[in-house]
Parts: sequence; C-alpha cells; structure tokens
Amino acid sequence: MAEEKKITTKAELREKAEELVLAYNDAVQNGDFNTATKLNAEIEQAVNEYTSIAREECFAELAATDDPMLAAVKRLSFMTIRAKDTKVGDEKIPVRVIEDSEKAIDLLKLHKAIKGGIGKDPQWAAMVEKLNFLMTAQKAVDLGIDPKAVNDSYAMSDIARQIDMGKTPTSKTNILKTVQAIVTAMIGEEYKAVSHDVNFLMSVYSRKNRKALTVSCANHKYMRQYMMEICHRIVEGKSYALDYKQIRK
Repeated sequence: MAEEKKITTKAELREKAEELVLAYNDAVQNGDFNTATKLNAEIEQAVNEYTSIAREECFAELAATDDPMLAAVKRLSFMTIRAKDTKVGDEKIPVRVIEDSEKAIDLLKLHKAIKGGIGKDPQWAAMVEKLNFLMTAQKAVDLGIDPKAVNDSYAMSDIARQIDMGKTPTSKTNILKTVQAIVTAMIGEEYKAVSHDVNFLMSVYSRKNRKALTVSCANHKYMRQYMMEICHRIVEGKSYALDYKQIRK
C-alpha cells in the first residue's frame, strides 16, 4: 500500500480543506451526521495546520526586520483561512465554505519565537498584564465590588505581580501615564499616547457577560491586542472609528 503524501504547503492544505468541505456538505445534506462530525474535525485540523504555517511565515518576515515589534505593530495581522457556515437559497440549506481570513498577530508568541524577544523593554508583556489587573481592580470599585477579591485571585505572572506601576488607576490621567509607559516599553519613548487611546482602551476593555449583572474584563491576550492596536494608531497616525446602527438610505 502506497504511503499517503505528507501535506506541507498552504496551497495543499487549502485544497485538502476545500475537498473536505465538499464531503462535509454532502454528509450534512444526506443526514449522515456521524461522517459530518468526523469531517468537521479533519477540516479544523487542516485549517489549524494552514494557520500554523502562515504564522511561521509571518514571524520569519518580522524577525528579518530591524525592529520586529514595530514591524508587527504596523502589520497587525496575517492572512490565513477559515471554515464558514452559511445558508443558501429560500430553503436556507446549510453550506460550509473555506474563505480567506485575517488573524491578529499574537505578540507574546512572537516575543517567545524570536531570540532575545521583541520590544524596547523585555518586560512589556508583564506590564500589560499588570495594567490589566489594575483596570480590573478599578472596574470592581466602579461596580461596588471589594477589589480585595480581585487582588487575591487575579491570574498573572509572578513578574507582572512584582512590577510597580502605581496604585489602582482612579482617573484617565493616571491610566494615560501607565499606557504611555507600556507604549514606551513596546515601541520607544518617541511615540506618545493621548487621551483618545485611553478612551479606546476603556471602551473595548470590558463587555456585558451573558450572566445577569456581570461584566467580563479582557484577558491578557486581548489586552495585548488592544495595546498593539493603540501602538498601531500612534505609529501610523490613524484615527479611531465608531461602528453603530445607521439610517438606511
């Protein structure tokens, strides 16, 4: 029996994913859900392998630059693929397709992948975690919750816990100082944060949880992404945007 050819390129993985999706759609439409479940797992594996290669290529390109952190901040994301479920026709028949997708660069993974790390200060990631903690403690105060509970149970690295970034922020001015310290640690002191960056961070930092009377605060991964976007705005000289329901014309 001939050995199955090992798939090692993005083009081959995309072709495989698209073939699996066709088989998946047939299985679903024929009511063969056992086969569909198996194919779903294979599709996920193909997509994950594609993303892994795309991430490695992105990291290699960033590592080849003079300042990988700055290059990553400018780039923000890399292209990969994803499986998307849609409904087609009047009968709303479920159909799965493979499409291009943007994925945010994970700065911590990049930091660990590059010898010597990235950023002007190697403790930038720990500083982000500490800011996340401080904002969560402040959110507790804002909601009438004893911040001691947050202090005693908040998950962060030992390095982050030991970093002194001041007391829990009680004003936008204090938060701005902390954000500026992180921006400096990430991309350099010549880049300056402004009040709009604080407003953006406070706008995206927390959201309503499905559980009644509960607010969800950002995890460290999302917080790093928000700081990356803030740095991107500063470096590129861009403005923030607002998405809202508009009058149909």
